[in-house]
Amino acid sequence: MKPVGFLSALILTTVLTTFSGAAFTNSAVTSTLNLPSLGDTASGIISQQEEYQLGRSWLKILRNQTPMVSDPQLKDYLENLIFRLAASSELQDHRLVPLVINSSVLNAFAAPGGIVGVNTGLFLNAETEAQFAAVLAHELAHLSQRHYARNVEEARNQSIPTAAAILGSILIMATVGGDAGAAALTSTVAGMQSSQLRFSRQFEREADNLGITTLAKAGFDPQAMPEIFEQMNKSSRYGSRPPEFLLTHPVTENRIADSRARADQMSAQKLTTGQGSLNYHFMRMRAAVLNSNNHHEMARQLSKELNSGLTSGSKIKSASTRYGLVLTSMQTRDFKEAEHQMKLLMQKYPDNPHLIMTQATLEAEAGKAKQGLARIDQALSINPDSYPLLATRAEILLKQQNYIEARNELLKLSRLRPDDPDIWFELAEVQGLADDIVGLHQSRAEYFFLNGNTDDAIKHLEYAVKMAGDNFSLKSKLQQKLTNMQNYRQKIRNS
Repeated sequence: MKPVGFLSALILTTVLTTFSGAAFTNSAVTSTLNLPSLGDTASGIISQQEEYQLGRSWLKILRNQTPMVSDPQLKDYLENLIFRLAASSELQDHRLVPLVINSSVLNAFAAPGGIVGVNTGLFLNAETEAQFAAVLAHELAHLSQRHYARNVEEARNQSIPTAAAILGSILIMATVGGDAGAAALTSTVAGMQSSQLRFSRQFEREADNLGITTLAKAGFDPQAMPEIFEQMNKSSRYGSRPPEFLLTHPVTENRIADSRARADQMSAQKLTTGQGSLNYHFMRMRAAVLNSNNHHEMARQLSKELNSGLTSGSKIKSASTRYGLVLTSMQTRDFKEAEHQMKLLMQKYPDNPHLIMTQATLEAEAGKAKQGLARIDQALSINPDSYPLLATRAEILLKQQNYIEARNELLKLSRLRPDDPDIWFELAEVQGLADDIVGLHQSRAEYFFLNGNTDDAIKHLEYAVKMAGDNFSLKSKLQQKLTNMQNYRQKIRNS
C-alpha cells in the first residue's frame, strides 16, 4: 500500500501536545483526530470543516485496508435507509458516506466526517428491517451528539507515550508507507481496545434515546432498539467472544430495560411493522450469498427449506428464501433452477426493482441479453438515474462485449457518483476493453486517489497527460487535475 493522505501532520501534532491521551482502531482513528467545535476546551483544536476533511482522509485509509462490498444493490439500499434515518435525526451535517464492509462479524460504526460503516454481518443478524435501522439510528446519534470528540475530553488521564505512539504510527502511514504504519498502529492499540473504545454509559443512553426517537420519526417500531440489543446480548452468552459491536457498545440488562421503557413512551400504540420490508430480506439474502463459501451447499439448504414447507407460514420468508435460491443457482450456473424460481417470484412481485435487476442479469447469463436490456430500459424510463439499474445495464452490455456503450453508462455513473471508487474501478476496466487508454489512466487515477494511493494516482494522470496529444481541452483538464493532486501530496509531505 502506498502512502495515504492526511490533511496535515501539523494538526496531528497539535492534538498530541494538547491532549494527554488518545485511542484508535479502524473505527476509532477519527475519534481523536476529528474534534468538533463544542463549547469546551476541545473547541479551539480543530474546526468542523477540518474535522470533515480529516474524516475523509481517514476514509481513504479504511478503503485501502478493509475489504468493501461493491454490490450496487446492497450499497444503494444502505444509502437510502441511512438518509431516511438521517432526515429524522438531530444530525446537522448530512454529508454522509455509507459503506458496506465485507465481513460476517456483527458490527457497525459511524465516524466523524459522516462515515457510516455496516458489516454484512449486521444484515445476517438483524432479523427485521427495524432492528437493522435501530443500529444505524444509534450510530447516527453518536455522530449528531459528537460523542467521539467528547470522549477525547475524557481521555486526558491517559499516558502521553501511548498517544505519541499512536500518532506516530499514523504519521508513518501518511508519509513513509502504509505497511509499516499499519503494523505499528496494530501493535500499539492491540491492548487498548477493551478499556478505551467504549463509549460512556451516559453517551450510550443518550444514543439509545435519540436513536429510538429517530426510529419512530422515520416510521419504524421503536421497540426494535431493545430487541436487537437483547438479541446481541443473548448471542454473546454462548460464544467465546461477543459481537464486535458489543466491545465498543457494551449492553447491560439495565440498558435494555431502559431502552424498552423509552420505546414504550414513544408510542402507546405499537407499530405493526411485522418482519420488515421485502427489500430488506432480499438484501439479507444477498449478504448471505456474498458471505457463503459454498454456494452449492447453500442452494441445497434453501431448496430443502422451500420443499419442506418451513417457509410456508410467511410470504416474506418464502420469497426471500426463493430469491436466495435464485442467487445461489446463478452462482452455480444452474440456470434452469434459477429461471424456475424467478418465474414464481416475478408472478407475485412483478414491479420489485431487485427482482427486475436479478431477472435481467439472469437473462443475460442465460444468453438472452437483449431481453434483459429491454427489461432494464423499461425500469430506467421511470428512474433514469438509478445507480443499481445503470450498473446492471453496464454489466449486461459488458457481457455482450458492447464495450463502448458499457463505458458510456459507467461514465454517466462517474458523474453521478464521483466519490465512489467502485465506479472508477469498473470504468477503467471497460475503458481498457474499449481501447480508451487515456480514459483508462484517468479513471485509475481517480480510483487510486480515493483509496489513499496518491503516488499511483499521479503516475496514471501523468500517463494520461502524455497520451492526450493535441487534444488541448482534454490535456488542460488532465493537467489541472494532476496539479491539484501534486499540490495535495506536497502539502502532506511538507506538514
